[in-house]
Amino acid sequence: MRQLGKVEMSDISVGAGLLGAGGGGAVSEGLKMVDRVLGFGESVGLIDADEVGDDDWGAVIAGMGSPVASRKRPRTYSLTWAMELLGETLGFEPKFVIPFELGAGNSISPMLVAIQMGIPVVNGDPVGRAVPQIDMTTFHLGGIDISPLALVNEDKISAVIRTGTPYDMERVARAVSAELGSVVAVACYSMSGADMKRLIIRDTTTLVENIGITMRTARESGADVAQAVIDGYDGYLLGKGTVTVMESETKKGFDFAHVQVEGDLPIQIGVQNENLVAHRGDQLVAVVPDLICAISDKGMPLSNAEIEVGQKITYVGFKAHPMFRTQAAFDLFATALGVLEYDAGFVPIEGLGN
Repeated sequence: MRQLGKVEMSDISVGAGLLGAGGGGAVSEGLKMVDRVLGFGESVGLIDADEVGDDDWGAVIAGMGSPVASRKRPRTYSLTWAMELLGETLGFEPKFVIPFELGAGNSISPMLVAIQMGIPVVNGDPVGRAVPQIDMTTFHLGGIDISPLALVNEDKISAVIRTGTPYDMERVARAVSAELGSVVAVACYSMSGADMKRLIIRDTTTLVENIGITMRTARESGADVAQAVIDGYDGYLLGKGTVTVMESETKKGFDFAHVQVEGDLPIQIGVQNENLVAHRGDQLVAVVPDLICAISDKGMPLSNAEIEVGQKITYVGFKAHPMFRTQAAFDLFATALGVLEYDAGFVPIEGLGN
């Protein structure tokens, strides 16, 4: 097990902010969360999947709701309350916590639970990016039951939700989240260490830490940050210019948006919390589960909650992890893509001429 301090957690937040693909929290909020974590102790334990005992039990922790709303009311205790409530409901003592996704905030959220409960965070997650819905995971695809789900807000209003299908869980939990201001914590996908090892995408926390280091080093040396991550992590330049349109609406617990960039390399992005599909005119540039990620002219990742008209921005793309780059994974996005008026199939980013 490795101990993470402020430098390591900050690099993780920045790197995860990039692979959050527009979601998972803003870096500015993630760095504030790092400080909140360190208000409870000096470091957090990061454990590799193989170090977890097969018979140990843990669960996934995440924030749920609107990224815009969560910037106004950050989570401090509700994440741990959700994990405690799930453990009490099922009668187990959590031995590890699993990040739900990669994101500037959602990669740090489990560390609050870890330091408050004295348990380690697993080096991995079930997505390898950020996603808009809690049923969009390798755990779901691998047959792990999302139910029961414990949901708590910072006022300690809580609910334990049981449903028959992951789709129903997403629908009901999202409705409760919206009723509570679209800022809640959830604990779900309780599982043994053996099941976690079978289905988790490994070493993603280390990956985003390395990306954060690459971005920090490039900024400090005056290098092109976008080019540095493209070169270092098999990326693609998707778009570059100035934001001319940013139309956003929060409904049913999601932030839906359309972003248009004009300039050196125009691009249009369809958003449901995360960047799900990108076009240049009528030409498809990238689509989920592959990643569409924004970088500011300051060399920092941008979440969709931060994007404004007039900003200079670069979009880069990455292949999704092979475990989440399947037809079954793409099918999880079908409803969201339909809302964004995309009804074609998955086309790998490397096949689109980027």
